[in-house]
Amino acid sequence: MFVFNQKIIQMQTIQGDGFTVSVVKSSRRKTTALKIKNGEVTIHMPTRQSIAIARQFVEQKTPWIQQKLQHQAHQTLPEKQFITGEILLFLGKPYSLQLISAERKTTVIKTAQTIELHGRLNSLSKTAIRTALLTWYKQQAELYLRSQSAFLSSQTGLSPRSIAIKTYKARWGSCRINGDIQYNWKLILAPPEIIDYVITHELCHLKQHNHSAAFWQLVQTHCPQFKTARLWLKNNGASLEI
Repeated sequence: MFVFNQKIIQMQTIQGDGFTVSVVKSSRRKTTALKIKNGEVTIHMPTRQSIAIARQFVEQKTPWIQQKLQHQAHQTLPEKQFITGEILLFLGKPYSLQLISAERKTTVIKTAQTIELHGRLNSLSKTAIRTALLTWYKQQAELYLRSQSAFLSSQTGLSPRSIAIKTYKARWGSCRINGDIQYNWKLILAPPEIIDYVITHELCHLKQHNHSAAFWQLVQTHCPQFKTARLWLKNNGASLEI
């Protein structure tokens, strides 16, 4: 606790879904507000307001926080050019993009070291190449995430009502109260252990539909290294882009 000119500031932290929030309590503050700057999240609140209320506030604002963090991170990413030799990720590993001219329908093939796009290159724009790659990545995500979800469901005993693969800007997955789970297809760019954490996270929401201490304890039971995975997503999630 620090005291400056009768102003009292108390520092604590709240662990959010993939981010940490620094709590700043001040005797001069009358309202609660979230601030995000340079990837750092802080919540500013009156001294007498309880930390429980702050946690509830953070949980309610989680989608907004994630979106803002992603937006700030994306601003620093170089735009992909979709040219031969450019590096693309797949399950956390780097692959060299190879554009191969062929008189046939545009096709994407992954080899041990490359992701090849075959097609009529003369008539393919940068946008068309990106669209073809996106289609392929989403197909791979559909196959992998469904398969791995089935495996982890058998391991945890937690089974969703349904699974869908979506495009999200600011979240990796979600679980509805009715048991429907959605995953962000961009997870296919992340290492397998990171994907397993996200899947386990959403499966645990089937039993604990919140981010309480009981929820995180359940996550740890099925994914002991979840803190490492969550930190990895916080630091590297913005790079999972096509």
